[in-house]
Amino acid sequence: MSKRIYISPSNQVYNTYATGNTNEKEQCRKIAKACVNYLENKGFSVKCTYNDDMYERVRESNSFGADLHVAIHTNATEKHNVTGGTQILLYNLSGERKKVGQAVFSRLAPLTPGKSAERLIEKPDFYEINSAKGTTVYVEAEFHDTKEGSDFIRKNTKSIGEAIAKGICDYYGVSVAEKTETNKENNAPSKDETLYSVQVGAFRSKKNAESYIKKLKKAGFDGIIRKL
Repeated sequence: MSKRIYISPSNQVYNTYATGNTNEKEQCRKIAKACVNYLENKGFSVKCTYNDDMYERVRESNSFGADLHVAIHTNATEKHNVTGGTQILLYNLSGERKKVGQAVFSRLAPLTPGKSAERLIEKPDFYEINSAKGTTVYVEAEFHDTKEGSDFIRKNTKSIGEAIAKGICDYYGVSVAEKTETNKENNAPSKDETLYSVQVGAFRSKKNAESYIKKLKKAGFDGIIRKL
């Protein structure tokens, strides 16, 4: 049975970005969409909510039977002067919670431009973290209240969402390797299947060519007629 992942993007419309005339809710929905698409393609059972009621989100996640509850947010500070990078908030920093948090962090942190505030944070007082039955990973994907952070998030929502999804895949042991084409066609010969053609005659008359093909077939050989 596939693991069940509940995706809960931010509903915070009043958290405005430093650039782009946008907000946390709008951008986190884009991130969530990319995350959902990637996880579904990898075989996970995924449910994503756009319900603004936090209590209803938790009830829905629990009803869904989520193994993992993923809250997707972007960050800010009071002074609006920090591009701090990725933060992962967890109920505690031990056991499976820390493992899955570190897996997501390891995929997302290298992408985000800020580094000064990057870390895993113990945050048991957040309702969404302490009330969802599934293990909760609360993602803060960069700080949106600086120009650098805002520009990065807005231009990279797909990459951010897929990085979160890849971290989840890493935790559950699901390969994220992309398929590569060794041959454009399945029946293309390999290096060990090189084919050679042999020409046994050339005729000015098509009738003579057809006559020769008949002789070849009687002898057990295939042949084709081709204009030179």
